[in-house]
Amino acid sequence: MSENTDLHDSEAQSNRTSRDLSRSRRTILQATGTSVLALGGLGSVTSSVAAQEATLPPLARDENQIVDPDGNEVILRGVNIADPGEQSRNWRGQTAPETFRLATDESQGWHTNIVRVPVMPAFIAAATRNPQPGQMPHDDDWGPALPGQFDRDDLRWYCEAFLDDLVELGAQRGAYVMIDYHRHYPVFHQEDHKNHGVDPTVWQCSSDGGEDWRHPEVCGERGVLWHGEDQVDEIWDLIHEQNILEAFDLEEDDIYLEPPEITNALDEELHMFWEVIASRYAGDDHVIFDVYNEPTGPYGGDWGGPQRQAGELSDPAVAPGSGEADDYDVAHEDMKAWYDLWVDRAQPWVDTVENNADGQLITIGSPRWSQYTYWAPYNEFDAENMCYTAHVYTQDNLRPLSKYFGEPSEHVPVFFSEFGWIEGGGNHVDTPWMDCSGEHGGDCEPYIQEYEEFIENYDVHPLAWSFDHTYEPNMFEHGTPGANDGAKGADDWMNYLNDETPGVWWHELNQELAGDRDTIAPGEDPYPDADNGKNDKHVGPGPIDGDETISVGDHEARDTNDDGLYDDVDGDGETTHEDVDAFFENLESDGVQDNPDAFDFDENGQIGFSDVLELLRRT
Repeated sequence: MSENTDLHDSEAQSNRTSRDLSRSRRTILQATGTSVLALGGLGSVTSSVAAQEATLPPLARDENQIVDPDGNEVILRGVNIADPGEQSRNWRGQTAPETFRLATDESQGWHTNIVRVPVMPAFIAAATRNPQPGQMPHDDDWGPALPGQFDRDDLRWYCEAFLDDLVELGAQRGAYVMIDYHRHYPVFHQEDHKNHGVDPTVWQCSSDGGEDWRHPEVCGERGVLWHGEDQVDEIWDLIHEQNILEAFDLEEDDIYLEPPEITNALDEELHMFWEVIASRYAGDDHVIFDVYNEPTGPYGGDWGGPQRQAGELSDPAVAPGSGEADDYDVAHEDMKAWYDLWVDRAQPWVDTVENNADGQLITIGSPRWSQYTYWAPYNEFDAENMCYTAHVYTQDNLRPLSKYFGEPSEHVPVFFSEFGWIEGGGNHVDTPWMDCSGEHGGDCEPYIQEYEEFIENYDVHPLAWSFDHTYEPNMFEHGTPGANDGAKGADDWMNYLNDETPGVWWHELNQELAGDRDTIAPGEDPYPDADNGKNDKHVGPGPIDGDETISVGDHEARDTNDDGLYDDVDGDGETTHEDVDAFFENLESDGVQDNPDAFDFDENGQIGFSDVLELLRRT
């Protein structure tokens, strides 16, 4: 692999933006059948003379909403497709552009205004070995290469081979494109999963995941952990403070943390990825940057390791040992410490995106496979248009959705960017966090009903997983994995909507929701009246106390250093001149007058202008 500068990226950007977007489009998918709700009802693939065309303006964060340039609230609804490199494999039947066209084809009932595109390191690294579509390192389509296995040239090859066309299609078809850095964990290659009944010839790997799993040719990595080399001591402190070893029946040797060569390589990879991607698509107003798909461990629980399944996934309802399961609930106040570490780790990656594509929407996941969304309002990332993602399937310990994902969506923009279910279990291996096998005993209807109510009652941006025949929960039916028979008929897999996953359901709901805040006005100014600052719950790093705020006018004042004085009057997590202004303007408010000890900055036993001057002196 070679070292490269960003000059090539600038040239590519200039060339790309000068393309004639009115050029003839490729054939789009249009079904001729009378009903797409019945399996097999999409009919044949034909040309369409009614190709969609739209001008997509930049969007902005306005408090907890996404708004268009006219200030109107916009709800983005759509789907996830498979990695476009994955879809280039011959056995899959259809390419990513063909999938994208169907997903945005209103004539077929798909009222999709956003498509999330997962970009997986394994497919980027394909260029390192053989820069042809469909070629993979290790000849394997699940095991992601460890960090550092691709360079800038590989990433540019991936953009030219796959992403450029999808970004252009989004502009043509009126759909925002969310580009997602998507590190995934290959459960089939873990030592712990070797007896799950999957034919080893299906997933070709050169190792059994034993002691030599660290070698680059091995596919045994179960998802790189997100922590930094400098955070190890803090992580161990939290492990002991939160009694994790005893609660989960673990020894210290059971705790897996990444070695420095992996954590540092991950950091370098994230910066390189977003320097190339963000600069390449800067100015494409319809591109959204999803900084990190699903950060895995560490979190408040047992996150397992490359050869040991995570305890939280094995038995999500119970914390073994003498610990109480509720102590490790996502919303337990002690869990914020893990989210704080994540923000500290990932803020530089967010900075890289913003520095290369200033003003475009940015999203990011959270620890435990993007399940810590609850804490996003309390410790926000710094970026002009910062949004957050939430992923949930049928995990009972993330119900009700209103608590874990609805409450944060009332304060920050939340993209509900992965959700779904599988009736009866997956086609590859049993997936208890998808198969409705929890407290409802295999009945998926309660989960489906809750999804509908959640999407109706909260201003979230839902993207169902997955508009594909293989990525589970697969919205279309598929054939036998690894048998090279693709889906049913291979080339016509889109004819078979799946009624045992969100396929048929999302298609119907997508049509019912059409017209609800999905018309986007271009406007003349990019972001009129948009408030893209931190929300009123933001306290920054550190513990929180539900009773720690005092209402002062329109603000929630906070004590930032536990000295009893509420010097963060505007509640933004720090003490600045804005707090002095807010204090002066609300000096006679009930919140101040009823809590004199909290605002007696000059310690004279009275509240007056001298306290304002003392607060000014302290800033």
